[in-house]
Amino acid sequence: MDDKLLYQSLLLSIAAVTLIQMLRLFLIKPKVRLPPGPWKLPVIGSMHHLVNVLPHRALRDLAGVHGPLMMLQLGETPLVVVSSKEMARQVLKTHDANFATCPKLLSGEIVLYGWADILFSPSGDYWRKLRQLCAAEVLSPKRVLTFRHIREQETASVVERVRAAAGASTTVDLSALFHRLANDIVARASFGNVQRNADEFQSATKAGVTLTSGFKIPDLFPTWRPVLAAVTGMRRALEQVHRRVDTTLEATIKERRDVRDEKKNGTTTDAEEENLVDVLIGLQERGGLGFDLTEESIKAVIFDMFTAGTGTLSSALSWGVSELMRNERVMSKLQGEIRRAFHGKATVTEADIVSRSGGLPYLKLVIKETLRLHPPAPLLVPRESVHACEIDGYTIPAKSRVVVNAWAIGRDLDCWGDDAAEFRPERFENSVVDSNGSSYEYLPFGGGRRMCPGIAYSLPVMEMVLVQLLYHFDWSLPDGVAEVDMAEAPGLGARRKSPLLLCATPFVVVQAE
Repeated sequence: MDDKLLYQSLLLSIAAVTLIQMLRLFLIKPKVRLPPGPWKLPVIGSMHHLVNVLPHRALRDLAGVHGPLMMLQLGETPLVVVSSKEMARQVLKTHDANFATCPKLLSGEIVLYGWADILFSPSGDYWRKLRQLCAAEVLSPKRVLTFRHIREQETASVVERVRAAAGASTTVDLSALFHRLANDIVARASFGNVQRNADEFQSATKAGVTLTSGFKIPDLFPTWRPVLAAVTGMRRALEQVHRRVDTTLEATIKERRDVRDEKKNGTTTDAEEENLVDVLIGLQERGGLGFDLTEESIKAVIFDMFTAGTGTLSSALSWGVSELMRNERVMSKLQGEIRRAFHGKATVTEADIVSRSGGLPYLKLVIKETLRLHPPAPLLVPRESVHACEIDGYTIPAKSRVVVNAWAIGRDLDCWGDDAAEFRPERFENSVVDSNGSSYEYLPFGGGRRMCPGIAYSLPVMEMVLVQLLYHFDWSLPDGVAEVDMAEAPGLGARRKSPLLLCATPFVVVQAE
């Protein structure tokens, strides 16, 4: 009997060991080495680390503990955060093809006509051809040049509004002024005029941008997205935004088609120059693009123009002037350069700025430094890994969401020295660092395949506005205000929390004889 029990025990032991080995081989996946990250809670993961904080600052602080390649778990979504030049190079260059797609956010489906835009359209043939088309026909330097008169007229209007306010001895709300300027320039370039329902349209686009952050609850739980979108009211809000935006875009496209038909039929002598809607309609009619440029595609591209070209531009201008007001030495040096360059001119045009031999070198340094400390998108457009890959010895799983913290990299002591947080334009003198996406310590417009395509639009406006404001006016803080408030508003845009209120004193230009 004892021998029988021993035999049975031996057989059971062998069977158990065999089963365990089979489980290891076929069922238990080898453990991968994931990037380090903060502690997690059940269900919500690491979401509690990003509640009631400025995301770019909170992620920078967490990276200081866990490293420049860090992983958080936001609900069901793995979020990889890149916070150094070296890690950014890996994502934006070495593995760029693997991270060239964007996550399919709910806002892109509803507001952006099924992800038909440039910024959030998933990587593929449609996105590549649309981006190539826009780079060649819509956002090219040649096309930007055709809108020079718009920039000159709108900035001249800014000067007149400031002059009127200065004459009344009142403060000037530069934040509001910059916002209106950016919207008017983009509206005229896109539509040919400022929309009749401009305020409603701008309000809708602003709401759409807020809901496109990728940090909303329904976007962090893809399995439960339909239910959560309904429960949280996000779907209803997005549908309202879509209706408001679509109504304006539909009316504008119809209006431009009617104008084009009148010109073809010879029933009008209107010599109005083409705007971006006209360009896109013309490309659609011409065909032969290699893909279907639909009405929805045109609307989505114009929506991108507004969202990418208004809030970010006005924010960059506000931060630039804010930094100048905090740094008297830099303000004096820049103002001196501008006034020497255009001494005796009653007005300054964009052509004057471009034609300057040697340009305005310090102005360019000031703009570079502004964008280093205050990049338009502190966390670059989110990407998604197509396949699993390895970076710095860590495995990045497929379908992981990836963000590059351009704000943190722009203030990295290893790249910029101990004075990284200071506003010092001279750091760019004799420097090869540029905003073309190949300097990974400086990414105000991103890099790689998903780099912002509208860089040629924003820099001329920044140059023109700063030249006009510093040439025609001296600036000071209101009575009782000791220093500029540099607090940031909540959200992903890193905008000023309070309006930038300054006093302007007109500078008397002595015209050259």
